Parts: sequence; structure tokens; C-alpha cells
Amino acid sequence: MLERMETGAGEIAGFRFDGDMTTKDYNGVLIPALEEAGGTHPVFRILFSIVNFHGWKPRGNWEALKDWPGMEKVDRIAIVGGEKWEEWMNYLPGLFVGFVGIDVRYFSSEHLNDALDWLREPIAAEEAALKPG
Repeated sequence: MLERMETGAGEIAGFRFDGDMTTKDYNGVLIPALEEAGGTHPVFRILFSIVNFHGWKPRGNWEALKDWPGMEKVDRIAIVGGEKWEEWMNYLPGLFVGFVGIDVRYFSSEHLNDALDWLREPIAAEEAALKPG
């Protein structure tokens, strides 16, 4: 199950992920939220807080996310999870590899605030727009 998560910042699309990501989650929750963020911000970021991870299917919804056209507006992805998630990453290190030009970082579940702080750092494109010139 995937549900939206409040991040306190409009340029950060946050999601709480528990279990498997279904096609309904992907098409009904994830993509509409990302389209909304991309429609209002020239650059945005994504937070995935992963509670349980039951596996990953090659060429499934996680892979489809890499090919979603709006990913070109994403500059950072923070993935927050516990030991089980870290264990899965040992077996599936390519799960979040392939997001070209996107800084992807992993945080343990007790470091959710650190992940949010990292995502809330000024976005380079917005800083450039604010500079007189």
C-alpha cells in the first residue's frame, strides 16, 4: 500500500510505503501526486518512507517510475526505512539505480527528520532564480 505523506514543503512529494506497490497505488496515488508536484515546481523531490518491503518485481511499478517523463524534474530522492529494507537493498542494489541525474540517499527509519532536512535544502534552480543578475 502506498499513501501520501505530509512533508511540510510543497516541493517534496512524500509517500508512506507499506508492503507491495500495486498498479492501483502507482496509477492512483504515486503518479498523480508527482504530476501535481511537477506542475507547480520546476524542480521537486521525493520522500519514500518504507515501513515494510515485501519484494520487488523486475519491470514492475518501481521500474516504471524510472521511465515516467516527469522524473526529469526530480533532483533528489530520500528513502527512509528499517533493517528489513536495508537487507533487501543488499539483494536489490539496482532498485533505485538508474535515476540519471538524481541524488538518491538512504536513511534509517530513526533518521526521517534528517531525510526531510536534506530534502528541504534549497533547490539549485530556485537559488539561481533568486540571485540578481
